[in-house]
Formats: sequence, C-alpha cells, structure tokens
Amino acid sequence: MRVMLTSCGLETEQIVEHSLKMPGKKPVDEKGRGIMKRLLGLLFALTLFIGTAAAERTVVTALAAEVNPDNLVSVAADAKVLSCADGQFTITILVPERYDPEEINALKVGDAIWTEGREVEIRSITERDGYIVLNADTDDDVWLFESVDLNYWIMDVNDNTWLEFATVTVPASEHLLFLDGINPFTGESLLHPTVYNEEDFMTLMNSADDPGFDIRNVEVVFDENGELALIRRFYVPWQ
Repeated sequence: MRVMLTSCGLETEQIVEHSLKMPGKKPVDEKGRGIMKRLLGLLFALTLFIGTAAAERTVVTALAAEVNPDNLVSVAADAKVLSCADGQFTITILVPERYDPEEINALKVGDAIWTEGREVEIRSITERDGYIVLNADTDDDVWLFESVDLNYWIMDVNDNTWLEFATVTVPASEHLLFLDGINPFTGESLLHPTVYNEEDFMTLMNSADDPGFDIRNVEVVFDENGELALIRRFYVPWQ
C-alpha cells in the first residue's frame, strides 16, 4: 500500500524511506516497514483533521455601529453626558452590541463570540424563556434575545450590553431642549417628560441629589448643523 499524504513538502513514503535507510540502522523487514507507513499515515491524517477543525472554528463579532462620531448630523444616539462648559458638551456615544441572527443561529459548541472586548468560547447552547443562552449557569454566560430590529442583542444586569463607542465635544444649539422623564421629587418615571431649557439642565446636572446623566439613561439628538439639540433622560431601574 502506498500512502501519499503530503506535509511540509515531504510525502509520507519519502519520510519512511529516509528513516529506513539512515546509516548505522539495522534494516527493517517488510512487515515493519508496512507498520511504520501505516502509523505515519495515521499521524499525518490526524494532523490534517485537527488543522481543518481549527480552521472551521467561527468567532462571531458584533455588527458595525450605526453612528459615525465624525458626522453627527441629524442623528440620535444613546449617550452619557459627562460635562458642559462654555456651551460645549462632552458626550460619550454608546452603541449596543448587536449580532446578525444568521450568525447567531449557526453557532455551535467550540465556536466563540466576541463581547465586551473579549472572546468567549462556547461550551454549551441552550434556550431559556425566549433567550439563546451560551454557557448557561457559568461565570461567562451570554444571554441573547431578538430585538425589534430583528438582530440579536446581548442582555446584562443593566438591560443590554452597551459599548462606549466614542467621546466627543459638541456645541449646544441655541434652542437646546432637555426632556426629563424622571420625577425630581420621587425619582420615579413620569408618564410624560418635563421640558427644560439649557439653564435648567445645568442646575440638575450640578445637583448632588440628581441621578445623573452617565448611567445609560440618556438619548441625545444632533441637528442638521451637528449641534446638540435635544437631551432626553428616562428612568432606568438601576439608577
């Protein structure tokens, strides 16, 4: 039998022949030659199989962000409002980790998902209460649900996993409005938000008793000039 698997430019049969003809070595009979050829053939086949399996391993990454921090014109985004001075707001743009449903549904044990800046190897895949759960009941479990945009989002203790995408400094519009969905006296959610101007916003932002604007509870809107036109704050259970 001739085994012709090739690895690193040498055929199995060539390697066998070379090993059998080394100086100072006792010649091996035909039976021994056949066993060695079969063993080497199996070794190379196993190596090829392992290499193929590794090459087929999939690492799923999040979809590209829909917000371009270099072109904040007529767009809305979730954000953290960090500070304001001389009419300039420093804001961190937040983006959710969203995944293609076809890629999520094609995941298998041994694949991985990239989330929160790290690669999580998938050891199990289960379904619970409408969620796809990777590595259930472990320290590195990942919960995914299908959102209204038909993509899969990651759940965490703070509702979703949101990444700090970019921090920008932008001017405020002359007509900046602040819509506050939090009751200033009870901290509870309002049915309809209270409308404030920029001065009122600054008063709340500098108040020690205020929940703040940097706990993923803010949405901002930029106008056609790229200026900050609207800040909307809403109630979140973790505030």
